[in-house]
Amino acid sequence: MPTAGVSLMSPASLFATVARRSTRHASSTVASLTTRARGYPPARPGLSQLAGRLAAPRAVSTVTAEIEPPEEEVAFQRGPASVHAVEGPLAVLSGVGADVPPGTLVRMGDAVQGFILSHREPKTFALMYAAGQGAGGAPSVGAGSGVAVSPGDAVEVLRKRHFRMPSDDDLRGRWIGALGQPMDGGDAPGGGDRDLACGEDLDGAIIRDPPGVEDRKPITTPLVTGIKALDVLTPLGRGQCMLLTGEPGTGLTRLGVSAVAAQAGSGVRCVYGATGAAAEDGGKGAVEELRAAGAMGHTTVVSVDGDASLAERYAATCAAFAVAEGARAKGEDVLLVLDDFTGLVEFTKDMARLSPQLDNPEGIIDEEKMVEYEGMIINALLAERRRFLGTTLQRVARMSDSLGGGSLTLLGIMYHEKGAYRGRKGSNKDSGAVGSSEGADGTLQLPAGFDQMAPEMQAKITAALEKKRDAAVKAAEAREAEAAAKRPEDAYTQPRSLVEEFMSITDGQVMVENFSESNGWGISVKDSVSRIGTPGAAGPLKSLDMMQLRLDVMQADDMQAFGNNGDEKVQMRNRSSAIRGVLRQRPGETAALSAQTVGLFALQKGYLKNMNADEAAARVNEAVTKAKDTIPEVMDALDTNPSKALSAENSEKLASLFAA
Repeated sequence: MPTAGVSLMSPASLFATVARRSTRHASSTVASLTTRARGYPPARPGLSQLAGRLAAPRAVSTVTAEIEPPEEEVAFQRGPASVHAVEGPLAVLSGVGADVPPGTLVRMGDAVQGFILSHREPKTFALMYAAGQGAGGAPSVGAGSGVAVSPGDAVEVLRKRHFRMPSDDDLRGRWIGALGQPMDGGDAPGGGDRDLACGEDLDGAIIRDPPGVEDRKPITTPLVTGIKALDVLTPLGRGQCMLLTGEPGTGLTRLGVSAVAAQAGSGVRCVYGATGAAAEDGGKGAVEELRAAGAMGHTTVVSVDGDASLAERYAATCAAFAVAEGARAKGEDVLLVLDDFTGLVEFTKDMARLSPQLDNPEGIIDEEKMVEYEGMIINALLAERRRFLGTTLQRVARMSDSLGGGSLTLLGIMYHEKGAYRGRKGSNKDSGAVGSSEGADGTLQLPAGFDQMAPEMQAKITAALEKKRDAAVKAAEAREAEAAAKRPEDAYTQPRSLVEEFMSITDGQVMVENFSESNGWGISVKDSVSRIGTPGAAGPLKSLDMMQLRLDVMQADDMQAFGNNGDEKVQMRNRSSAIRGVLRQRPGETAALSAQTVGLFALQKGYLKNMNADEAAARVNEAVTKAKDTIPEVMDALDTNPSKALSAENSEKLASLFAA
């Protein structure tokens, strides 16, 4: 038996332990020791730089090394830090030192304020803001009116003060910007005169260290997303980090909004971060959809304007995490939908451009510069990026009971380049996509009993279906061309290599292959996986052997491509068709756990045998309607106790729904 409390820990949680272990082997300079004491992983340079620093450590800044006077006598300390360059609201600083934690407040020039976003030696990056100059007296991004920052200006580091977001109570139902400023026309959350700084307790800090393994507990409680294909095939546990990926046009924003809307009445607090394509309209579209779904009451939306800088997008990403952490600290379960990872990914590229390493000024990936990282030998620049990305994603966790027992669950969106995952599957049914309309991949939806029909009848049916399919394909292509002309996510795609890097860091991924307004999302069975597995799945679905559906779809897919004609092939095709019908879901619809249980029960108990997708979907919808009328107590029990297994008594009542 695996050791209790370890076998169910998410990969992202274990990543924190490995990062801490590798940090203990970093350089022995005073700055590195201070960094380790604070628990913040320092940027790891290339091997040649590291060797040089081990031999001759650089001088530690006065901010780090000088003896600290009593706090009541000195509000801040002056070090040899200065402004190196300014790009929009981003200030590039020299001489701060990597031991100063991100989120720490700084003062530049005469009056400009900011906080540290990150370090990449030898530079530090800070986002400037103007207190009281935003809507309702909230802070605004940028230096502010009447002041300016120039290269060479002195920088003061307020070591004991960190930028703080408004409290959770002030943010429920609100739409805010990266610094907590109102974007919904309301008053400034927490008031225009709220204190923007927190102390060393880091209460509400916009950036903070991820919790350690000792602060976490295993993921054993499901978070029902209301998306049937996700809940059945790639279950999401509370405290899990899941990647959502697909090409532009696959409706990932709609999927994220649907997952948030499904939490209404569940007690799960939600945060929606619109920092990529969803921010092209400033987040307005996402807010309107959430309001229409009645989901804003339990949700905070954090967004930026469409022309926001990468620094502000990264700050908004951190702010979304901070808002979620604020609710988690109160013992609540929180779902964070991050749409998308643009700020996190692209800001790393900005740092590399603005702070080139001395032995690699162009930031070129050189295979000779390899380092050991988490037991792997990889390029030093990739290791640096992976550490930066991982440190943010490690903030996702289910906390121990001593820390309130709350959880932060992440659904993070990343669009991949068009065609990046096409043409590599082993069958003509691509990857066994489920949830979308059957035939979306070019196959025909044959009626039940087709193989037993006379050849003349088969020919007539096939011709009619081919004509219908061709018309549907042309209509879909026309819609695709129209959508592509105005699709904002085209500008936010990432290469396949980066997508797969995120796959290796997160606790699983959902690959969306296609999307339509009439049939919803087509999710790849082969490429979608939850690395938490059944411990994060809903109890009633586990009782019905939900994982068998993955095998059935993949086996039917392979049989369709490679198998010989015969009864087995017909049975597997019918089974796969019924599964697709049950998991089909229109955008805007959320599937309660009780409704999903009825559908899975019908599949696993043979009540949908020899039905095609449309027939299976109709049969299940009829049974769900009947269940709400005849056994409402069973449906309520399933929805209110998602972790509880399906009892024998309730199974008998579900069977009565399909009695002749």
